[in-house]
Amino acid sequence: MANSDTSKPANLQLKVKNKSGADAGAVSIEESALGGMVKNRLMHAAAVMYHANERSGTHCTKSRGEVAGSTKKLYRQKGTGRARAGSRKAGQRKHGGTIHGPKPRKYGFEMPKKQRRAALNSAVLAKIKDGEVQVIDSFGLTDVKTKAMNEALKSSGLVKKGERTSLLILTDGVDKNVHLSSRNIEGVAVMPVQDVNAREILTHKTVAFTKAAFDKYAQLASRTYAKREKNAQVAGAGQ
Repeated sequence: MANSDTSKPANLQLKVKNKSGADAGAVSIEESALGGMVKNRLMHAAAVMYHANERSGTHCTKSRGEVAGSTKKLYRQKGTGRARAGSRKAGQRKHGGTIHGPKPRKYGFEMPKKQRRAALNSAVLAKIKDGEVQVIDSFGLTDVKTKAMNEALKSSGLVKKGERTSLLILTDGVDKNVHLSSRNIEGVAVMPVQDVNAREILTHKTVAFTKAAFDKYAQLASRTYAKREKNAQVAGAGQ
């Protein structure tokens, strides 16, 4: 992952390729629209949140009061020479209850919306700086064909022979043909760019935007940046 960089924000250029791997233009996005720097601690906090929210929390153990069995005292209190004992369901006994064992609980928590968005932008910026983002003009699928999708991924260099695939494809909205054609390809995930989060970006080695999806993402990021700048100007004028 790229290290935090406090240098002057720049205009990031990305080449656009077609499904055959040939150049098909370029796209750009302002680094300042993505936060201007990679915020590792914020990305970590977001990743922890998304992982915690996926936990079911259904673990459950039985206490001594929930274990089936008699509550009769095992033997009399005195006169046996043995240590005093009560219920056979005590935690120190075999088949007894669990002392302070886990009970069903919720692990999930929420981060503020602005922090989640900033973590996403930071994750995308880190991937761009590491050269792990590609933009594909279009996969050109007119039907659901896994073979055609696999060939397009190999031709564009997104899937390489002999290497483990960890690829996230982002489309503008739900692209049924791309989604259904990719679901049987190992290591490839597809989702709309509107639904992506920092965890999805960070857990995949390579991120591939369709050109329409990248334009949509750049539009949303720039709009958020412009709104943030406007609010800062208003706050500065009020002082």
